Amino acid sequence: MPEKTKLEELSGELPEEERKELLAKINREMQRGEREEIIRVELKAEERERLIALEMLKISWWMRFMIWLRSTLSGRTRRQLFIDQKLGQLKKSVKRRNPGLSGFETRDLTPIFARLLFDLYAATFQLKSLFQAFSGDQEFREEAVTFLFEARYEEAKKNVEELVSLEQMEDIYAESGSEEEVKKQILRKLKEYLHKIPEKQFENLDEGIKPFIYLKSLVLFLFSSLFRHFNYFFGDRLDEKYPYFDHAPAMLMLDQLERLYYAVYLAMKLTGDWFCHEEILHYYCLYRRDAENAEEPDRQEIEQEIIELAESISVLMETVEQFNQKMPLLELIKYFRKDPYYRLSFNIPRFHIKSVYAAAMKASFLEQLAEKIIDVKRNAVDRKIRDIFKNDQLLELFYYNDKPNFDFRKLGLPFFIYTKSLMVLYNYLSKIYRGYIQEVVQIAGAYVLSNNRLVQSRLMQCAAALEELEAKIVLFDRSLSPDEDDGKAMMRYRHRISTDLTQQRYYKNFITQKDREANELLDKGIENLLAVKKIFDEISTSPMENVKSVLKTLHFHRGKNQTLSDLLKATSDIIAEFHSLLDQLLSIEKGS
Repeated sequence: MPEKTKLEELSGELPEEERKELLAKINREMQRGEREEIIRVELKAEERERLIALEMLKISWWMRFMIWLRSTLSGRTRRQLFIDQKLGQLKKSVKRRNPGLSGFETRDLTPIFARLLFDLYAATFQLKSLFQAFSGDQEFREEAVTFLFEARYEEAKKNVEELVSLEQMEDIYAESGSEEEVKKQILRKLKEYLHKIPEKQFENLDEGIKPFIYLKSLVLFLFSSLFRHFNYFFGDRLDEKYPYFDHAPAMLMLDQLERLYYAVYLAMKLTGDWFCHEEILHYYCLYRRDAENAEEPDRQEIEQEIIELAESISVLMETVEQFNQKMPLLELIKYFRKDPYYRLSFNIPRFHIKSVYAAAMKASFLEQLAEKIIDVKRNAVDRKIRDIFKNDQLLELFYYNDKPNFDFRKLGLPFFIYTKSLMVLYNYLSKIYRGYIQEVVQIAGAYVLSNNRLVQSRLMQCAAALEELEAKIVLFDRSLSPDEDDGKAMMRYRHRISTDLTQQRYYKNFITQKDREANELLDKGIENLLAVKKIFDEISTSPMENVKSVLKTLHFHRGKNQTLSDLLKATSDIIAEFHSLLDQLLSIEKGS
């Protein structure tokens, strides 16, 4: 089967309804991300004609007379002359606001235009790296929003253990044996936490994020694409004085002027009460120093940098207002496109701070879980071992263990994998199977299966295999003792393995072979224990009347009387519990 994507893994943890909602939301976001920022509104011919006719009805009788006279003398239509008049009004409007911007007859833009543009560019210069990080770096954006939440929201969660404690994680893993169930619980708790955050909190934080959204298009605007038409090419540093500018051809710059108009339009949408969160600026200062591997700054340095960034944003807003007053961009665009009815429609970007924060929290908490999950699994398994063996001291294997006399792992070489699981299986066979389960096997064979030789034979074969397995584990462990061939081989590897690559290869093959043998012993143990459990389950659910009557008989076992049915079910549960433990332990040892 193909490997699942991260999205499929995360969505697979959600109920069907929530998965549908998530899919719909993703589709909406994709459509929003793909839509054009600037939409040129094309009027239909009939709509344009209707609009022109209505406006022509509103002009004075004198203007109508003059248009009629010119039409008679020139042979041009009154509609064409009316359009020319509208374009003339646009030219006058531009000249009233700033007379030196363009030579309209030569269709160019002057150095005066370029200087106003340069003022705008200079005001954005110090802010480029900040806005590049916020708009282009998802990790920075999510971490900055998290930093903001932790500063502005008293009940903000920082650690995954605030959602689900380690003990609760261990309980979930011990019961289910699944890491996914732990993830699901964390995601459920995260959803509850996000649901409890007041919407007003998100709205308040949204206001302070707006400058980073509305100013982005201006700060990251490609001014170089405009300045090259004025024969000016800037470098990495900002010129302190106005550089020399040539006249530039307006007709080649119309698309860029529209994008500039959009950027200025967005900036002007910030009201007079606008503000930006200093926490974002604070986090940016820390993030930048970390990226540059700079020394840890003192508090005063950070505060000074924050003040400078905040002042730069304020200066930019003042410059935008001055630029907007002196630069009638839309009128210029309409004039040079020879269309007084030319329209532009803009899609206003939104940040969706709630979605960004939710994504940041999910990524952070799942990352924290990934760091803790191995300890969670080990603690859960250790707790299960204590419960199963009633805190009894376990017997360790002498040689197949994780405590070698010579630590090959320091050389980057592997060591035995299944040390703990094989040790646990050995103790289970010697402490629990040999007593409790073995007696139940004998009772079942003698009472229930006395008339079913086939099943009785199967049960006895499994029992004999388990008894034999205990001895095989001992022999396997002893094969690594210094007196045996494999043990002697281990001793030889110690002396030359650090420098001899051939010995290292032989050693790896040796370890792999011993792990394969250990795994075979574990497989045999699991196979035969589950076979015993299956037989017990079949007996307990048998529809035969003679079996049902036998199951009701009382048997004195381990100090108390209980029916054979209860005894078989309890034994089946004990085996199932051990199989779950062994399965979880093997998962840890294999690193899966």
